[in-house]
Amino acid sequence: ASFTPRLTDTVVQSGLSVPWDLTFAPDGRMFVTERVGNILIFESGAPNARRLSNTAVPQMRAMGEAGLMGIALDPAFATNGLLYVCASRTDEGEWRNQVLRYKAAGDTLTFDGYVIRAGMGAATIHDGCRVRIGADGKLWVTMGENGNAKLAQDPNVLNGKVLRVETDGTVPTDNPVLPGAARRTAVYTMGNRNPQGLAIQPGTGAMFEVEHGATTHDEINLLQPGKNYGWPTQEGPGGTAKGFTDPLWSSGGATLATSGATFVTGPQWGDWSGSLFVGTLKEQDLRRFRVTGMTVVPQEVLFDRKYGRLRSPVLGPDGALYLTTSQGSGDRIIRV
Repeated sequence: ASFTPRLTDTVVQSGLSVPWDLTFAPDGRMFVTERVGNILIFESGAPNARRLSNTAVPQMRAMGEAGLMGIALDPAFATNGLLYVCASRTDEGEWRNQVLRYKAAGDTLTFDGYVIRAGMGAATIHDGCRVRIGADGKLWVTMGENGNAKLAQDPNVLNGKVLRVETDGTVPTDNPVLPGAARRTAVYTMGNRNPQGLAIQPGTGAMFEVEHGATTHDEINLLQPGKNYGWPTQEGPGGTAKGFTDPLWSSGGATLATSGATFVTGPQWGDWSGSLFVGTLKEQDLRRFRVTGMTVVPQEVLFDRKYGRLRSPVLGPDGALYLTTSQGSGDRIIRV
């Protein structure tokens, strides 16, 4: 039946410190990263579910926008216990963004190796660091240009890019070789400023990316191999004549500070099933977009300033949407 869903929102966890991302294990446990450097495990996504463990990632250097950010569980997590996080750390004398692999034994997490150890410079701004396992089974990583805009147009560095690797960190044989690159690398797309959102479209497996504009043109992009999304030469649409790939949507002459994103699906969402939801930091709301083919159209603005800055919407295994706030302290997770 065709209907518009009626939303109810409930705070399920509170008193957190920038819960940057979350994900769920097959058994229902909720894994949450705090930007200060903690991986939290909760019994479930239910209100006030018991906290089972808190693992501190060592050598963290969490400053400004840097810290412990994206998290993803291995598709075979139920049997191998592997999970992946993106973290800003001091390693080998450098401040780096790194993708780390951890192994869970029950609720105890132990470091299990580096997926990407070097090549992603960290900074107090524009770190990106969202990680997702795509429909292709590859690990996708967004990496900001750390405030050094020219890096986004350098095909031989990892900053200002979206990366795609095997879960062991090796480069997939079908990754593109970018124009001007010395060889095939982890880089899948370039010309990305500060991408903080990755969302896999149900049914198609297409990967959508959301990134911050500078003072204009936050963007929603459909990621395609080897494409250049323009930063810093081109913001927003109008770059195709210059060889750039235009966004499917941009915010125009203002920025919303778009962050995380997810598609929702399921009968409980009614006419909104298949929609893309994006959290905003500056505007402090949740936005729904209708996606039809290559057309992305903004729809409702939800929870306007009710919960403050919204960092990450994530679709839970129960079909509900889980939102993390990003106030700096006293942060919450909301179930919608």
